[in-house]
Amino acid sequence: MPNVIITGATSGIGLAITHYFASSSSSTPTKIAMLDINSSVGPSLVTSLSTQYPDTEFFFHACDVSSWEAQASVFSSLYDGEFGGRVDVVVANAGVSERGFTTLVVEQDGDKSHPPKKPDMSCLEANLSGVVYSIKLAIYYMDQKPSEEGDPGLILCTASNAGLYPLPTAPLYAASKFGVVGLVRSAAGLVEKENIKICALAPAVLGKLYDGMVITPMETLIKAVDRFVKGGKEVNGQVVEVHGGDITVREAHAFVDADTERNFVRFRGLGWA
Repeated sequence: MPNVIITGATSGIGLAITHYFASSSSSTPTKIAMLDINSSVGPSLVTSLSTQYPDTEFFFHACDVSSWEAQASVFSSLYDGEFGGRVDVVVANAGVSERGFTTLVVEQDGDKSHPPKKPDMSCLEANLSGVVYSIKLAIYYMDQKPSEEGDPGLILCTASNAGLYPLPTAPLYAASKFGVVGLVRSAAGLVEKENIKICALAPAVLGKLYDGMVITPMETLIKAVDRFVKGGKEVNGQVVEVHGGDITVREAHAFVDADTERNFVRFRGLGWA
């Protein structure tokens, strides 16, 4: 019985992934914990999903992922309570945009006659720090699983194609998603010995957000999720760009020369950097 934690689960990507795991539970009963800052819709969603998927148990926990204390409390409660001492899948999905303009160059109140204000860092706090917290907690609780239980744990992180290409209109958002891409690629070497896979989704524009844009169907993203769920060790550390009807594995940059590669191999051997 896989136990799944999904952050940002009440809408968009998180809700689509919730449906994915629930629809697979007829053959394998599943428990899904839906974490979201939006507590107004969470309980009613659990009720409707429980009717739609009677073989799945759903739980909702209000959680601000940018808070370590909030995430740690919810993970501990689930592990000791509803999940009965087992965590199998963690989807670190919750995130926010720069809300229409970037405070890197624009003042929140539009007034440039005063000294600059600190930029709004909530995007980085949710999209990157929050993912770091989810990964840390996932590794800790997945590592409690008895070694004879062969199924690897899965940590699935939501990045963006804005983590692959420059996005001048939202540089802090892009920085957060570039950070997720680098985090997943780098953490893969740490979690493989713990029988855990960590992977990232890098979707293009999903849903009906902006006029004149090419929209990628949510079904394409679910193809990438399915690839990671059913894949073996070969998917560990992979970043998949989700675009149109296709999913494309985006490889890390090749080393610029042999010396650089040698140094990185040496860092890994030393165990520190």
